[in-house]
Amino acid sequence: MSPFYNLEKLRMIPGFEKAIIVDPYAGGKGNSIRYLSVAPRDNYMRVKGLSNLFVAGEKSGFYVGHTEAICTGSLAGHNAARNSIGMYLLQLPTNLLIGDFIAHSNSEMHKPEGDTLRFTFAGSIYFNRMKELGFYTIDKKIISDRVKKASLEGIYNKPIIK
Repeated sequence: MSPFYNLEKLRMIPGFEKAIIVDPYAGGKGNSIRYLSVAPRDNYMRVKGLSNLFVAGEKSGFYVGHTEAICTGSLAGHNAARNSIGMYLLQLPTNLLIGDFIAHSNSEMHKPEGDTLRFTFAGSIYFNRMKELGFYTIDKKIISDRVKKASLEGIYNKPIIK
């Protein structure tokens, strides 16, 4: 997989002059090394004990899959930008699927045997919870209505300005 951001452009940014991009899949070495460490975090995706470090994907929980990484990464990046200008952080409410997923998995990970659990939208203990809570749907109108009701429509599209 090629890097999304051009390395030479990245190195023009102050502080990134010596940046490198490492491909753990190169030559089949390091492929699928998972869950070596998960950072304790709050539901803003901020690492506990640090005010300016946000995590997502497998670094933020025992998550399996691209969708889980996208959902947690979107919130982590959004909150990192908010944090950088001193803006309040966004915590997604638990009446939305993503908010419940983040909060529930965070709570479950800290229970005894929590490090043996794996969370995904595609057929694990969270998939069952999603169905039990009535979150499971592919109806875009239902999903849109839930987001509107939470007053979060377009939240990631709004500029973050001081």
